[in-house]
Amino acid sequence: MRKFQRISNEKSPEPTKEQLVRYKDFASLSHKYERLAKRPKRPLYKDPKLFLLLLIIGLMFLLVFLES
Repeated sequence: MRKFQRISNEKSPEPTKEQLVRYKDFASLSHKYERLAKRPKRPLYKDPKLFLLLLIIGLMFLLVFLES
């Protein structure tokens, strides 16, 4: 037996006019989505921490191969 019962005679709430107007402007809505979902990614050569890490790894490989 189910513990909960669903009351289906209530109508779902419809959006207000303010909410409809807010979502009609597709350009701003799209911009907000892009800002949230797709964060801008910096290229490898512009990220100083990653560039330093790659430089250190490269120097280590260079030292290992020059030793032998």
